[in-house]
Amino acid sequence: MLHNCKNLLIRCMDFRLNNEVDRWTKESDLFKGGFDVVSVAGASKNLADGSEEIKNSFLKNIAVSVDLHQAERIIIFHHSDCGAYAQSYDFNFLKKEKEKQIEDMKKAREIILEKYPKVEIVLVWGEMKDEQGREVEFEVIVK
Repeated sequence: MLHNCKNLLIRCMDFRLNNEVDRWTKESDLFKGGFDVVSVAGASKNLADGSEEIKNSFLKNIAVSVDLHQAERIIIFHHSDCGAYAQSYDFNFLKKEKEKQIEDMKKAREIILEKYPKVEIVLVWGEMKDEQGREVEFEVIVK
């Protein structure tokens, strides 16, 4: 039996985002046709800067969605106030945090496109408007 979906969401595991991400996935056209989810600390951070072992493990998860479920689009979602980034960097300004995360999303995008050149990749930044994640502003960076 085939189990197909159109999209894969790679997101941070941060529990504070659950309600807003759920709302966003229901309201956004990006998720029409269903979606798989890879949820890890820092979203695609480890794909951009992790060891080869970690990168290969990450790519195996992507392969399940693309090869088995026929996903055609990958949405990479990063957010402000990310603990995985706070462990590696000391950002004094939101702008610097956003720039670094976008840089990493673009690196991850290139790594994925090497293996899956026909997949559309959308990069999304979420700015948490409060520490609890009750309000998140979603911004498409690259589509």
